[in-house]
Amino acid sequence: MGEMPESSSTRSPDEIVAEWQQRAWGDGDLNAADELVAEPFIRHGVGGTVTRTRKELKHDLREYRKALGTPVIRVHERTVDGDKVWSRTSMRGQHSITGEPRRIDFIQIHRIEDGCIVEVWTLHATDVDWD
Repeated sequence: MGEMPESSSTRSPDEIVAEWQQRAWGDGDLNAADELVAEPFIRHGVGGTVTRTRKELKHDLREYRKALGTPVIRVHERTVDGDKVWSRTSMRGQHSITGEPRRIDFIQIHRIEDGCIVEVWTLHATDVDWD
């Protein structure tokens, strides 16, 4: 695979994904990309498959935060299957410019390699309630 952060983790795949979700999404900590994500990073979603550098991923995270502000994250379920972590997650926030309340629900599969997230498959829905 591509370039890994300097210090590979001995943490479990679910701990890596939990830290990523909280730091990158909940806290807006862009350094999480340097520490928890491989380069290149592959994302599969409704818009197709894209390969991102860490710099591009940080740009994406900044844009997502405009749509959600500082979201509250709730993980409903998380399951580990080998090198993959399946999560059902909700994020509630509000648009940083309009103040409009937003909710996004996700089903995600993160693939972990050498202590880093190398790939994610994401299916999301806005303003639904999967609780």
